Amino acid sequence: MGIERLSLELPAGSAAEDAQAQAVAQLRAQGVHTWSDLSLQTILTTDSPGISRYTFSY
Repeated sequence: MGIERLSLELPAGSAAEDAQAQAVAQLRAQGVHTWSDLSLQTILTTDSPGISRYTFSY
């Protein structure tokens, strides 16, 4: 299994721990159960005020 990525649009300023919990929930919802080393890679602004894109690798 190679490196995979997951991007989520979340409220800007979300704590890293909260964003990671959201990422875990999203992976489980997608039926991905065999992931490891989930790591926040980037936080980028979006065109929507108050929303940032959090990108994780696993």
